[in-house]
Amino acid sequence: MAAASARTVTMSDDSEKESAQEHPKAGIYRRSFHHLAPILAPRWFMLVIAAIALLGAVGFDLLKPWPLKFVLDNVIPGKSFLPAWASVPGLEERTAMIIVVCLLILASAALSALAAYLREFMLNRLGEELAFELRIKLFGHVQRLGLGFHDSSRMGDTITRITEDTRSVRDAVTTSVLQMARSCVEIAGSLLIMAWRDWQLALVGFLTVPLLGPTVWYFRGRIEKASRKRRKREGELTSVAQETMSSIRLVKTLGREGKQEKQFGKQSSKSAEIGVEVARLEAAYVRTVDMIVASVMCGIVCLGVGRVTEGSLSPGDLTLFFFYVKNLYGPLRDIAKQSSRISKGKVGLERVVEILDEKPTVTDSPTARPAPPLSGRIEFEGVGFGYGSDRRVLENVSFRVEPGQVVALVGHSGAGKTTIMSLLSRLYDPTHGRVLVDGVDIRDYTLESLRDQISVVLQESVLLQASIYENILYGRAGATREQVLEAAAAGGVGQFIERLPEGYDTEVGARGATLSGGERQRVAIARSIVRGAPILLLDEPTTGLDVKSERLVMEALNRLMQARTTLLVSHKLDLIERADFIVVLDGGRIVEAGTKAELERRGGLYAQLRSNGNAEG
Repeated sequence: MAAASARTVTMSDDSEKESAQEHPKAGIYRRSFHHLAPILAPRWFMLVIAAIALLGAVGFDLLKPWPLKFVLDNVIPGKSFLPAWASVPGLEERTAMIIVVCLLILASAALSALAAYLREFMLNRLGEELAFELRIKLFGHVQRLGLGFHDSSRMGDTITRITEDTRSVRDAVTTSVLQMARSCVEIAGSLLIMAWRDWQLALVGFLTVPLLGPTVWYFRGRIEKASRKRRKREGELTSVAQETMSSIRLVKTLGREGKQEKQFGKQSSKSAEIGVEVARLEAAYVRTVDMIVASVMCGIVCLGVGRVTEGSLSPGDLTLFFFYVKNLYGPLRDIAKQSSRISKGKVGLERVVEILDEKPTVTDSPTARPAPPLSGRIEFEGVGFGYGSDRRVLENVSFRVEPGQVVALVGHSGAGKTTIMSLLSRLYDPTHGRVLVDGVDIRDYTLESLRDQISVVLQESVLLQASIYENILYGRAGATREQVLEAAAAGGVGQFIERLPEGYDTEVGARGATLSGGERQRVAIARSIVRGAPILLLDEPTTGLDVKSERLVMEALNRLMQARTTLLVSHKLDLIERADFIVVLDGGRIVEAGTKAELERRGGLYAQLRSNGNAEG
């Protein structure tokens, strides 16, 4: 017979709440490097090839106007340029020179195209692999975070970070950064060539740098700030849509479509307003760059024409200056464009890193070992727990469950019954005391090996949008088809499967919406049966069912509980009174414990609850 005892415990602040707090923005680059380096380091060769191809493409692009300079300065004036050994009998020198110029143009274009192809292919491949690895890392990390994080976060915002923000990081880290590097190299190369040909005329081209710098600084800051607001609004917008779709039955039943549409429209309007502001800033940014380039071009024309007239500059050289100044236009616009993308990527990176920096509150200890096959002996020793210093849930909870026993947890709503189950499956860790299984603190077991030996049936069992067979198989991935069908029969699934169009291969809707509540519960029970775990947690498994469904589910539960250590939470007296032992909680403390007959004789809280007709009062 299990026994209950009382001990005094104190509470401490919940570390999970602390971990959910927002990290400061300071050190974002250092923290980002910590998360991105392991992904980028194995792909260093892609970056090297892309960088070499980038320099090659820039070099060949800078050579493009030189054949034209040669034509203007030599071919058109009729100057002899080819050496005697290069002359071709029967071919005029001018014709030969034109052929050479055309070959140079084609060769330059071909080499530039090859380098550009390598650069774009490597960058796109690197970007996709980065996004894939970062998305998987973020998704896995979110799953490992404690329930405190998920309880305090909006699902839509988290989804936006996993999908949209990782995409913006991909664009910023690969395409935008290297594209900006290409533009900077191209600008520097153009300015150096202009300085080599005529330093005085090149000074006019150098004016782009002091004019562009303040422009970039001013607009990037404003675009980054607006992008951060926009990302937040998009997360809130996604949350509204997700919450509405996941609760569509409730929305339609209560006729609240108009309210949800109004709320969605309000969030969408705010997001659109910020989007328009970002677009306005980006357009103003690019147009400002256009005016800077146009002003510099005017200076080149005014000064350059005079120097050609004086004879200090050849027409070909002036053409080079026109080309290189005009060539500054594209890179400068790219810098403006990519700067705004990098600003968006920085915002996305901040939001991704903010989650990656969250620490899971329940983890394997360094000395944790895989749990052996468990018999199911459960002990709570002076357990205390709270969701924060101001939300104490359990204090001084001690009881024992022998292998194969069914123990019911009874008490008013909020007494801590579900929290006890959460502690046993290590969704949370106690702030005081210990939870033991087979005499070992469950924190000494690895999480995976512990949870592999626990089955759960909840009040609202969640089914995947997959076939019924796959939903049952989800309980134990290695189960054979025969084992799945046996579990389905034991869980009562066979009583309704025949009416479904494709039997066990029938796909249920999201969260099992195409099945009734009783049918969903029987599929969940079959999932627990095929799991074969020695410990079973039942949390209000029959709540909300009609009389017929409840009877069928009860029959399946009786088969499921056989030879398993079971913790049961329910307000149904007929289910509770099948328990071998009953633990009564009030205000997070055990106030009574014993068999049904013992508790009735005492006339305590359980007797009062029973007189009210249910076990919750």
